[in-house]
Amino acid sequence: MTVAATAADAPKGDDMLSHLVLGASADSWNVWNATAAVRDDAGVQAGKATRVTAKKGANSWDAQASVTLQQPVQKGDVLLVAYYARVETPPAGATTANIPSAGLGLNKAPYTGLTSEAAAPTSKWAVYYSSGVADDDHAKGSLNFGVQLAAADQVIDLGPVFIFNFGPSYDRTKLPHNKIAAAAAPAAPVAAAPQTPEGVYAADLAKIRGKLPVKGVLINADPGAIFAYGPDTTAQSVTAADVTGGKFTRTVTAKPGTNSWDDGVSAPVTGTIKKGDVVFAAVLVRATEPAPGAQTGLIAELGVHLSGAPYTAIATASATVPKGQWTWIFASGVATADYASGTVGFGMQLGASKQTLDIGPVFVLNLGPGIDTAKLPNNFGKPL
Repeated sequence: MTVAATAADAPKGDDMLSHLVLGASADSWNVWNATAAVRDDAGVQAGKATRVTAKKGANSWDAQASVTLQQPVQKGDVLLVAYYARVETPPAGATTANIPSAGLGLNKAPYTGLTSEAAAPTSKWAVYYSSGVADDDHAKGSLNFGVQLAAADQVIDLGPVFIFNFGPSYDRTKLPHNKIAAAAAPAAPVAAAPQTPEGVYAADLAKIRGKLPVKGVLINADPGAIFAYGPDTTAQSVTAADVTGGKFTRTVTAKPGTNSWDDGVSAPVTGTIKKGDVVFAAVLVRATEPAPGAQTGLIAELGVHLSGAPYTAIATASATVPKGQWTWIFASGVATADYASGTVGFGMQLGASKQTLDIGPVFVLNLGPGIDTAKLPNNFGKPL
């Protein structure tokens, strides 16, 4: 196989072959709790694909496809996974596959993850990525790269997979990331509004921007793209007429975690952030079932952070939301460094209590430098 062909967006100026620690063909995938068949496909590198038919599970990881890394990894190593994928039959009402997480991690308890990134493969073959930093030394054969498939009923084709180890102190801003595009709306018999975030969410954005000193730039590609993580939180997309975009994400946290960050939701951020920029996040949330005895849902922390260790905070806050009432909550902060596209993400920590929360669209805006964060909407007496 030609490794160079796997990554048009691969780190520039690097000899990729010198960092390759796994090159696995399409028939190397181990598929669990789903139907799999190897087939010929001239559209993908090496001409083979594993077609996986998955059913929606209670958890997105209830069905997976994985490969084992037969090389040791040292603490601090920067790792990149590149894999081919496409969707044959997307989930009902969607045009792309739903992969909440694809990542490299321990293949036995506690299943610690080293890399993780969501993906939404289209019907065309493309390369998707997952990257991160090793938290410790890991022996040969102790790590698997796994793709979570049970977020929905779907049929996904998987091609070759490649894993690269760039060693310690590598500049992660050079690594590629997945682009999660907004789903296109069904064709209408009359002219429809532009199906971009600025068009679909125009009313919400106008409401938010009406309380801001500057318009700001929307830097998350799809405000409706929400992904659950953690062992005790699951997510389901729900159609609703009272939410802009026509859907919200219902999250169920089955029990409190050891740490509030053990469970939560995340959303990809694709825009760039410069040192000194003020980042502002607004999200619509409703508590459906607060913790036993409580009247509000608890969000221990929400905000924008570096996507990998040390998870540097850019904009953070905490919030509570009343039962049965859609409520805007916010986080803001000033960037202390430059952040390249795809290196940060929005997150909400939900592991502090057992609860069911409905999460509407998430808006992350870069307001630029020189903005007084004290004058922005907040969760402590300054609502929209």
